[in-house]
Amino acid sequence: MTQKHHLHYVLVADSSGSMAGQINEVREEINIQIAKLRDESDPELRPCTFTFRTFNSKMKNVHVNLPIHKVPKIKKKHYEAEGLTALYDAIGSSIVTMDKMVGHRLDGINESLVIIIFSDGGENASKEFDAKKISALLKEHQEKPGFNIAFVGCDPASFQDMRSVEFAADRMWHYEKGAERQALYSVHKNVSNIRFNLQTKFCTEQSKD
Repeated sequence: MTQKHHLHYVLVADSSGSMAGQINEVREEINIQIAKLRDESDPELRPCTFTFRTFNSKMKNVHVNLPIHKVPKIKKKHYEAEGLTALYDAIGSSIVTMDKMVGHRLDGINESLVIIIFSDGGENASKEFDAKKISALLKEHQEKPGFNIAFVGCDPASFQDMRSVEFAADRMWHYEKGAERQALYSVHKNVSNIRFNLQTKFCTEQSKD
């Protein structure tokens, strides 16, 4: 008998001013990936809930833990570019929020969580979380069964930020500026594979080689 597996997918997308040139394409690709997840949907055996958060100088919840078949299209009013990059707040608040919501249920067999932090810049605006707090959160959570957090970015400064907080190297993925669509496509492949138990952890393209 096929094992039921519930995936909680959280996409945390940079909406700072530096994203202005790419944000329309990124928004379009996110909607494509949501549609793919919906098409793959099996509410009985492979339920998927989706959370979409954006961040610039502040955090914004667009959709929170919605069944994938109920997720409406993301529009410009939901996701547009302005402000700075509160990267640590994006990471920290997402971990804390999802841990409270579903952390006690995660085992990697029946239930899993994937948090994707997608950013084109480095930290420059966080108020609630600093490097020390993020490091402590990652140390506590990132190796737990069923808990996946990955960073997908293109700015060298952001990777220095991630190394400073001891983000797992095999869950950091660099993409070239302008290649956001390809990056999100590969994110979807990982998410889908975890959903269908083809892999247990998010794994960057680099770490697969």
